[in-house]
Amino acid sequence: MKYVVIGASAAGLAAAEQIRKTDSEGEITVLTNEAYYPYSRPSISYYLKDKVAQKDMPLRRKQLFAERRINVVTNSEVTSIDRKEKTVKCKNKKYPYDKLCIATGSKPFVPPMENISGKDNAFTFLDFASAKAIKAAANSNSKAVVIGAGLIGLKAAEGLVKICKSVDVVELAPRVLPSILDDKAAKIVKKHLEENNIKIHLENTVVKVKSKGRKITGVVLGNDKQMPCDLLVIAVGVRPQTELAENAGLETERGIITDCKTMQTSDKDIYAAGDCVVSTDMLDNSKKIIALWPNAVNQGIAAGSQMAGGEEIFTSSYSVNAIDFFGMRICTCGLINAKSDKYSEKISQTENTYKRLIFEGNRLVGFVLINSSENAGIYTSLISNKVDVSTLEGDIMSSPSLFLFNKEVRKSKLTGGVEV
Repeated sequence: MKYVVIGASAAGLAAAEQIRKTDSEGEITVLTNEAYYPYSRPSISYYLKDKVAQKDMPLRRKQLFAERRINVVTNSEVTSIDRKEKTVKCKNKKYPYDKLCIATGSKPFVPPMENISGKDNAFTFLDFASAKAIKAAANSNSKAVVIGAGLIGLKAAEGLVKICKSVDVVELAPRVLPSILDDKAAKIVKKHLEENNIKIHLENTVVKVKSKGRKITGVVLGNDKQMPCDLLVIAVGVRPQTELAENAGLETERGIITDCKTMQTSDKDIYAAGDCVVSTDMLDNSKKIIALWPNAVNQGIAAGSQMAGGEEIFTSSYSVNAIDFFGMRICTCGLINAKSDKYSEKISQTENTYKRLIFEGNRLVGFVLINSSENAGIYTSLISNKVDVSTLEGDIMSSPSLFLFNKEVRKSKLTGGVEV
């Protein structure tokens, strides 16, 4: 059996390793257009701020791939998939497959900006190569501008503020981290970022860059404000890489459409996993791209198992984020910005902490925790297992670890079927 995996990040690596666990004899080829063996993408921000060295970036020792007979081919950009011939084509070589997994992930979205094309000091921030390029370009005299106050943009800004003379972040939304924070939480985080020398410009964007030759010297915002700029980081967001799937005639709609359990695409011999795939949010059944590392890993495991005749399936998905900015711990989960009368909330706030729990009826469906993450695991368990919180005794806001379960829920999944 010949297995080919396109992509060597979280989903691709998980798929390849699960194939080998399930099939000890099959031929496994992993194709990546990057120059590196599988590495930790979440660590690129730590590399930027010198918290992680390049030697510590790989997820596995190179020798381990040889021992497991997983052939990782770097610098191999796939140009097409031929479903009839069952081959994957790179520039100078074709790879035949019996089963194929597409784990192409996502790519940066670059919004329209006047005069941006061909500039040497404009960067995205999504992979190790871009992190290395930014680090090489930045110095103590650099005035950096980051477009986007989402997770990627703010992590880039956090790294750059330790290197550059100044860092300005421009965000079109009315708050920072708009997809994972509510208004109150965002104000707390914004204040903390500004106290750490990051300037935030909300409800604005870069519409034009000023330059001398191929070098950006400044940016013009939508409100006509101009700022000097020696280094521009574009971190507006990402889009699923679906071109290969689309050109091969697979079913797509924003992302690749798969069976939500087996990860099989509209072709019975092709599977897909990770940020390029449309997932179903278990909390509201909405279809969306859930671009998170654990989600990609679990989908990759399911895809790899199914490709090799195994029984592993992908069971659930929803958004979970845990991140730190200058010592401020932020944990969010689930339906943060749900808008409907069927949702309610409880909020507890002090000068340095914030806790917001979101409910649908008697079920916890989301939370935002700032410097108060000690019970995040318990809240996540309540969400995952859809526990009826009305059956719990105690204060869910302050002491969930002391909950006493009544007889109806003592044997729930939350307690592993064992009475407590």
